[in-house]
Amino acid sequence: MQKNKSGKCLDMQNTKEILKWYLNFSEMKYAAEHVFSRETKNIVDISIHQLKELSERLPDGNKLPEKKLIKDVYFLFYNESNKEYQNLISLFSKRDTRVLVYALDYKPENGGEIILFSEKFGIARNLILDKWKDSFIISLWHLLLKNWNNLLVFQTQRELLTELLNSKCNAYDKTRKDILGVTRIISFFLTKDSPKEFAINLIKYKKLISGAHITLKQKESILVYEYFSSVIYSYIETIDEKIITTEITVSIYNFLQKHNNKKVTIISCSQIINSNKFNQTIDIVKNQTVAMIGDPIKAHLWRFNGLSSTQEESVESARKKLNILLNQHFIKVFFEKLVQDERRKKYWLKFIDKIDDIKFSGSRDNYRYLKNIESVSKYVDSRYKTTSRNQSTCALIIYSKNFVFVEFTDTGALYIYKKQNFKVNLNTIDTMEDLKSWPSHKYACKNAEQSGYIYLNEEGRITHQGYWESRFDSWMRKYYHD
Repeated sequence: MQKNKSGKCLDMQNTKEILKWYLNFSEMKYAAEHVFSRETKNIVDISIHQLKELSERLPDGNKLPEKKLIKDVYFLFYNESNKEYQNLISLFSKRDTRVLVYALDYKPENGGEIILFSEKFGIARNLILDKWKDSFIISLWHLLLKNWNNLLVFQTQRELLTELLNSKCNAYDKTRKDILGVTRIISFFLTKDSPKEFAINLIKYKKLISGAHITLKQKESILVYEYFSSVIYSYIETIDEKIITTEITVSIYNFLQKHNNKKVTIISCSQIINSNKFNQTIDIVKNQTVAMIGDPIKAHLWRFNGLSSTQEESVESARKKLNILLNQHFIKVFFEKLVQDERRKKYWLKFIDKIDDIKFSGSRDNYRYLKNIESVSKYVDSRYKTTSRNQSTCALIIYSKNFVFVEFTDTGALYIYKKQNFKVNLNTIDTMEDLKSWPSHKYACKNAEQSGYIYLNEEGRITHQGYWESRFDSWMRKYYHD
């Protein structure tokens, strides 16, 4: 090959000239780096992140068999399990046995027995041992965690399962990482009280419960299992008030979202509220509980079929406590934001634990004003009743015991009604006058002409003139207090 004086190949030089191929490699590099727009790169990065998250949620171990295959193997085992054991072994291949592991907690549509909770589990266990594969360790561990609560009832079956898992984990001497991952943590799951021990371990080593799977070096998908419902109950019960931080409180609610079980959420949130240990982070408790369960004023959202009577009482107690906390906030907002009246605020807060419900009524302007207050915004729609006419006055309607008390921002008078006599339809209020049914001469309490005496009536008006608190106290002693 000929070369010119500069040492370049003549053939290559002629080829480039013929093809008119004059490339600037620095420009090529820049172009290559900018083939995709920044927006496209961001989309690809997001997709990669989502794929990683999806991978994290997938269960460990082998691919889950199709439901129809699980059903077929369930009935094959169930129909043949009463026959000679050797015949049963001959009918089941290793592939069938692998599917049988997944069929152990299969619930037939016709209401038939679940193998795991029946006397046939002993036979299934022997079959699994005879056709053993080390990958069964992972599947059986998931089976234990998924069915933790029921296995506490079926003690014989639980012991058979935990003994099998313990012996196989101790005997495992190979290198498969996902199996080793289970063998190294199996001790956490062998005793009945292991959820409590695990919760104590998390607290002791300052591990967030929302990352319990990380502590176990497992995927996040395991957090949905029944085992962790017992862990969260123990965690809330055990944790010391002195170490509760914002981060810990948030992590509990993050865990409940991942656990994704309404019953566990209702019970756990009720535990938190009733314990009074989370007072330093009460705003998080209020907001997260309402977000996950619903406004405590809507009692039906706080009900769940299958709760024990003790649990029902606990949930109802928590609902009322949360409602009190919210009512306390509404009173402060009314007497601090809508009208500045420290005396009335202070007076009503004395009775906060006896208030059943609170409603607001007023113009659309006041509605918008309250919606812009972040701390109450999400509760406004269920509690605010808009009047047909636009006016500056707003009303606070308080339901307590057998009475309805109506306060107004114009500070004129408090109106008191017996519940059965409060006939106002809050959904069709025209003006504030609709809430002022009593004529000006009808007083609930009024100073008598004779000094030191007060006229009292069960219903009527109480003006806010002078030292009105003492007159109201007299009314309260006669009609309100038990």
